[in-house]
Amino acid sequence: MLATANATVLHVNDTPASLYLGTFSLRQAGYRMLEAVTGGEALRVAFDSRPDVIVLDVKLPDMSGYDVCRRLKEDPRTREIAIIHTSATFITAEKKVAGLRAGADVYLTQPFDPEELIATVNSVLRLRRVEREALANAARLEEADRKKDEFLAMLAHELRNPLAAISVAVQMLGQKDSNGLSEADARRRDIIERQVRHLRHLVDDLLDVSRITRGKYALRRGQLDLNTVLQHSLAAARPVMEERGLILREAFPTGPCWVDGDRTRLEQVFTNLLDNAAKYSPEGGIVTVGAHVAEDSRVRVSVQDTGIGLRPEDQEHIFELFAQLDAGLARSRGGLGIGLTLVRHLVTEHGGQVEVFSEGPGLGSTFTIALPLLTDDARSEATVERIESRRGEWRILLVDDNPDAREGLREMLQLWGHTVAVAADGPEALAMATPGTYDVIILDIGLPGLDGYQVAQELRGRVASDAHLIALTGYGTPGDRARSEEAGFDLHLVKPVELVEIGRVLAQLGPVKRGTHRRAQAKSA
Repeated sequence: MLATANATVLHVNDTPASLYLGTFSLRQAGYRMLEAVTGGEALRVAFDSRPDVIVLDVKLPDMSGYDVCRRLKEDPRTREIAIIHTSATFITAEKKVAGLRAGADVYLTQPFDPEELIATVNSVLRLRRVEREALANAARLEEADRKKDEFLAMLAHELRNPLAAISVAVQMLGQKDSNGLSEADARRRDIIERQVRHLRHLVDDLLDVSRITRGKYALRRGQLDLNTVLQHSLAAARPVMEERGLILREAFPTGPCWVDGDRTRLEQVFTNLLDNAAKYSPEGGIVTVGAHVAEDSRVRVSVQDTGIGLRPEDQEHIFELFAQLDAGLARSRGGLGIGLTLVRHLVTEHGGQVEVFSEGPGLGSTFTIALPLLTDDARSEATVERIESRRGEWRILLVDDNPDAREGLREMLQLWGHTVAVAADGPEALAMATPGTYDVIILDIGLPGLDGYQVAQELRGRVASDAHLIALTGYGTPGDRARSEEAGFDLHLVKPVELVEIGRVLAQLGPVKRGTHRRAQAKSA
């Protein structure tokens, strides 16, 4: 039931009989009533009393009801008031349209039955109440969505810190003399490494699906040879394939396939497709990755498996968020049901299309991605990524409050021949980082007390361009990267990072140029 006792109605009409009858009927229905007989008086009462509804006659002695309505809707104090236009003469369709365009909610033709007036007032009040509830719900949902994003970012940071320490330790075991490990210990090390990689993949997907589906991310495009991207994806997937007893085959063009894309995101696309093929394929299955240049100036990449296949209804929904096949094999492999959603969004953002085909259950599946090739003119203007290795050693300051991650990475950097000093928090780092002391400062952002952003800003003021600043952190959203750049970081690496990636970044850094602030070439690392 509508609580009419709490609603106020302003009735505006210069005809005494119509004013009396309308006001009497609405007062009998339980509304608090206000009256006005001119447009000017109606505006004054509306601004002073803010009624819930205005029953406004179109023909008034000083100005038209259309003008009154328009002025009320233009003023932020009164724009939310519901307005019902009434008229005994201006009843053409054109006049009704004019009233609605001026901002009126309803147009009533006089004479009208009192019950019709009461029902109309009830109706517009009910609609206003629904609108207010919808706006309030939207605001609550927006706030909940904001808190969810904050929670996911913090969750990722908290998960990535221990993952980083474990990842560094197990990678060091792999880079040291493996002959010192027994066969059983080597196998256990490989298991830990694979599972850490799987956990990192799940954390990344969980965060990415929220950002990508809401458009809160940006591609870092550049000229890429898609064959190289595919080879990197295959290298990452091959251990998983071997673990599950799958046969991996490949067939690529002999020449390069140049595309304009984000190397990290495209590798994510193909890695997700390969993980998907491995998940749905039984032991002994075959996964084939092929690429060819089509006549429509596109490169088509297919990932085909001999797995459990798809029903027609599954093919229609497989790219939807959290889509899962109701199959024992699929669930035994785990997953969040978001990988293919990421694939579709990322491929679409690259100007491509993704399709799936299966002849049915038990007959395997084929995912095909089509991406536009760069034209010769576009390739001549593009900048090709070049990696130039620096010979010699870096003097590195490593700042991280996680002792396991800090000591593991310090040991690895020293094995590579670098000179490494460590600090556990911001004040200690600032005390150690005097001008000319270090070439590279690798700095965690989530430090206690003085965070990494504040430390970076202070360091930039002290050492200027004396050192490359690298953020190594569990915070990895586009907003985090932008904030890192504003704070003065040259690079932003997200934990847990592969040691080979850290090595690649250090190899890319050019000589330190004293006296002028320079940003490193590879901001997208």
